Amino acid sequence: MPADGSSWDGERALERLGGDADLFREIIQIFLQEAPKHMTELQQALVHGDSAATERIAHTLKGELSCLGILQASHNAGELEDAGRNGDLERAASIHTLLEKDVDILLITMRYALAGNPPGLSLVQPSGAN
Repeated sequence: MPADGSSWDGERALERLGGDADLFREIIQIFLQEAPKHMTELQQALVHGDSAATERIAHTLKGELSCLGILQASHNAGELEDAGRNGDLERAASIHTLLEKDVDILLITMRYALAGNPPGLSLVQPSGAN
């Protein structure tokens, strides 16, 4: 399935890496390790009312998700970054809920891809999907 802005197209991500399957796997493995940490740190920043940390962590996630071609989740991270920058932690908490769902589904999909399934499978249907 082609990417439609609301799903992860592993095949397209692989193409963006010049077809380097080893690099593709390495990036997925790094994301699998780092994304849960980022999400935990983001939750803690929101609980503690730390808008600067919220902005910083959301910015990091936005870049990682964009690099992987996960447009809707990257957009949500960008919205969260903006909310943190503006000190709107109520809005940030609402967006965090969406982003958390996006990342949870993405992690499952990436584990599936690493288990040897075709990278072209676009199983992620994050919060913005119909």
